[in-house]
Amino acid sequence: MQIMNHRLIGDAGHAVTYDPSPNQSGTVTPLYLVIHYTAGTSSASAVSWLKNPASNASAHLVIDRDGSIVQLVPFNRRAWHAGVSQWGQLSGLNQYSIGIELVNAGKLRKRSDGQWLTESKQLIPAADVTVARHQNESESTGWHEYTDVQIATVTAVGQLLNQKYGFTDVLGHDDIAPTRKIDPGPLFPMNSVRGRILGRS
Repeated sequence: MQIMNHRLIGDAGHAVTYDPSPNQSGTVTPLYLVIHYTAGTSSASAVSWLKNPASNASAHLVIDRDGSIVQLVPFNRRAWHAGVSQWGQLSGLNQYSIGIELVNAGKLRKRSDGQWLTESKQLIPAADVTVARHQNESESTGWHEYTDVQIATVTAVGQLLNQKYGFTDVLGHDDIAPTRKIDPGPLFPMNSVRGRILGRS
């Protein structure tokens, strides 16, 4: 993969689709990489929502569970992924970050028969669920697991972006908006991904 004109260009092993979203504005100073989950299980539905003007939302990239990538906003343009947010002395992290959405249902609810359901009542197989506690919550519940290829892809893309833009840090949406957001959740290996992207031990 490579970055040309602020677009991610794929290779034989990493297909990248460019499907522009109208939900973008101005330029961005990419000090941070911010990781999100889509709260769903379909890349197509996530992309459709992030392209819908009524959503007032977008991200630079969506990475599906099979590792395939869709780019919605050029990396030098401001995507609307962070919302009301703050990190250190900076407010409004859309202006200072590149946002990546990972296709993942996130936090799950356990039905009376023991099955795990998404917010939209979609069934998630137990083999794809791990019980864990979010750092900002007091009780454990089920969370949708990320796939190995998703983690490998977001790490590889993050490393490429860091080489191009020189991030200060890699953050979760729950870091910059802790009172209202819980993504990417406790199953995302933030410490190891951050270290590999930024070249830290």
